[in-house]
Amino acid sequence: MVHPNTKLLRSIGMMVGAIVGVGVFGLPYAFSQSGIGIGFLWLIVIWTTLLILQLMLAEVAVQTPGKDRLVGFVHRYIGPKWRLITLIALASGIWGAMLAYMIIGGRFLHILLEPTLGGSEMLYSIIVWVISSYMIHRGLQSAAKLEVVVVAILLFLFLFISLLSIPSINPANYLTINLENVFVPYGVILFSLAGMGIVPEMADVLGKRKKQDLARSVVIAMSIILAIYVFFALAVIGVTGNATTQAAFDGLIPVFGNGFRLISTILGTVTVLSIFMVLGIELQNTFKFDFKLKHRSAWFFTIIVPLILLLSGVTEFISLIGFVGGVFGGFLGILVALTYWNMKRSAVCKQHHCIDFPHVFTWAIIAMFSGGIIYQLASVFLT
Repeated sequence: MVHPNTKLLRSIGMMVGAIVGVGVFGLPYAFSQSGIGIGFLWLIVIWTTLLILQLMLAEVAVQTPGKDRLVGFVHRYIGPKWRLITLIALASGIWGAMLAYMIIGGRFLHILLEPTLGGSEMLYSIIVWVISSYMIHRGLQSAAKLEVVVVAILLFLFLFISLLSIPSINPANYLTINLENVFVPYGVILFSLAGMGIVPEMADVLGKRKKQDLARSVVIAMSIILAIYVFFALAVIGVTGNATTQAAFDGLIPVFGNGFRLISTILGTVTVLSIFMVLGIELQNTFKFDFKLKHRSAWFFTIIVPLILLLSGVTEFISLIGFVGGVFGGFLGILVALTYWNMKRSAVCKQHHCIDFPHVFTWAIIAMFSGGIIYQLASVFLT
């Protein structure tokens, strides 16, 4: 009898759980704005780029002794002055993601409760913030255990929506194209595929088998994520076409009715609250262990920034995740590429055989992400 490689399966599940999140809800809308052909072209290009980056990071994790994470790798191979810059980029990305969860969670609750209780989306976003902030302050020890349950709920929600949509798909919805919005999917896709920090955790799970199985885990997990995203985007756009909404599923309510509204919003809200909490605890621990802040101060700085941004009027979901993905996701991608580049030229790879990605990969990745950062910044500050 052949026993399953449980460590391999767990590491695959960790990557799927770390990457698949609220960003996927924005994919159908972004694709509908540019045309699904352009959207899928961007998806393949960015997915391939991030797969290479994850494999580069996997090689760094395999060859580097100790328990370093992304910040530690950057410190070791690029230089100590980059440590703080990396922490700022990571914190900014998490704050942006937390705000995105507040926005989409507020939309879920608004759709679920507004017909009975009334209230604005802003009010429900603040309610999401209050509940999640309390859970972050408690520092629930079960946060890590929640990941498996949350991923299961999220995957069920995607499968539920996708299968329900199939009989109502109109193939004509796949034929539109809009070159004016050709760059709309870029940041949204990058946000939805981001998850650089999980690879070292996967290496820890694999233990002694990380050299044999880490790269395989990355490829399998990224392939599963790509399949989920393609199936979900095709299903939603096939039903709603140009009427696809920023949160994807709420545009399906007129088609599938009140039962769909209840199931999708309840599951969506539970998922949002849980992932918001996990993100917040991750950032809170960063402040506590890397900046040596006390628990209450770390908690305050973790939860106050997303609230300030929300109250300042940052409420456009697609614009937000596009900016966070394009700028902070792109910057972290550049750091990973430079970390691998410097490791490959270091004594580590002179003593051990390292996977040798061609130099052109590194510089092409840096060029693409640099262009994406410039575009996203220009689209915000010059328009």
